[in-house]
Amino acid sequence: MASQSDPILDAIRKTREALELRPNTHWVLAFSGGKDSTAALMILLAAYRSLARKKIDITIIYCDTGVENIILDRYVKYTLGSLRSEFRAADIPVNIKILSAPPCDRFFVRIVGRGYPPPTNSFRWCTKNLRIIPVSDYLSACNDRQTVVILGLRKNESQQRDRTIPTSGDPYWQKQKESTRAIDCFLPIIHLNLQEVWDTIFLLQNPKAISVKELEELYRGASGECPVIKAPQSPPCASGRFGCWTCTVVRKDKSARELIRSGHQELEPFLQFRDWIAEFRNDPDNRWANRRNGNVGLGPFSIRARKEILRKIESLEESTGTTILNGEERELIDYLWTLDHVPRLDFRKLRSRLYQ
Repeated sequence: MASQSDPILDAIRKTREALELRPNTHWVLAFSGGKDSTAALMILLAAYRSLARKKIDITIIYCDTGVENIILDRYVKYTLGSLRSEFRAADIPVNIKILSAPPCDRFFVRIVGRGYPPPTNSFRWCTKNLRIIPVSDYLSACNDRQTVVILGLRKNESQQRDRTIPTSGDPYWQKQKESTRAIDCFLPIIHLNLQEVWDTIFLLQNPKAISVKELEELYRGASGECPVIKAPQSPPCASGRFGCWTCTVVRKDKSARELIRSGHQELEPFLQFRDWIAEFRNDPDNRWANRRNGNVGLGPFSIRARKEILRKIESLEESTGTTILNGEERELIDYLWTLDHVPRLDFRKLRSRLYQ
C-alpha cells in the first residue's frame, strides 16, 4: 500500500510549481498576522527557497484598519518590522506594504465626524471601507494580468468560507472579482486542516521573525483553555479569531474577554468603550430623527452625541496612553461638524473633494 503524502510538503510543492509557472508575475500575499496567513507565508518562503531562479517579485500587504485588536496589531507591526530586517539581511527581495483607508473613510472619522452608527449586521459599512477598498485600490494600481494574490483560505474552515471556494477546477487557484476585473488568487493552504496549519508554523520555523510562541499564546488567550488534554509541546487546539476592538456586529467580543481573562488587562478599557458605544448607538435620543436621504428613521448621531463620543475617546486615549485619533483626523472631524450645519449636504461631492 502506498504511503499517504504529507499535506504540508504537498502545499510547498504546489506553491513552487505555481511560482515556476508564473516567474514574471507580481505575487502579493495578504497577511493579517493570524495563523492561516502565517502558514501561507511560511509555505511561500519554503517554496521560494527551493527555486533555482530566485528572482520572483513578492509583496506582503497588511491592511491597517486603525481599530484592530491592539494586542494582535502590536504583534503584527513588530513582526513586519522584523521581517523587513530579516529579508534585507538574507537578500530576499520581498517588499512589505501597510495599507490603510484615506482619512475620510476611517472608523472614528465616520462615526464622530459624519455621525455613522457603529456597524450592525444590517449596516456593516466597516469591512468594505476599512479593508476591501484599500486592498482593491492597491491591486488596481498593479497590472491585474500580471498579479497573483496569495490568500490563507482553507476548506472546511467554516460554511461561510466554503461558499466562496469553487467546487470545480484546480482548488489551489481561484478567480476573485474586483469591480469589472477578475484577479487570480492562489490558495497554498487550501487542503490543510487546523492541526496541519499549526504543524506548518511549528515545523517550518522560517522566517525567524515569526514568534511562534507569541502567536500560540495569542490564540490560546483568545480562545480560552483547550477542551482536551494535550501534550505540553503539541500545537494549540484553539482556533480563536481576532477582529477590531470596536466591533459591534457581534453581541459579545469573546476573544477580547478571553484575552483579558488570560492576563491582557490593557484590553479592558477598550472593551468597556466598545460595550458602551453599542448601547449608546441604540438610544434614539442620540440620533437624528431622519436619515441623510430625508427618509424617516434613525439617522446619524446628533452633534451633541458625537461630541460625547469624542470625549469618551479622549478619555480612553488618556487612560491607555494610546493615540486613537491623529491630528489630521481631528481636523477633518471639526470640518465635517461644520458642514453638517449646511442644509442638503451632498456627501458624494464632499467625498470627491476629500480624495483630491
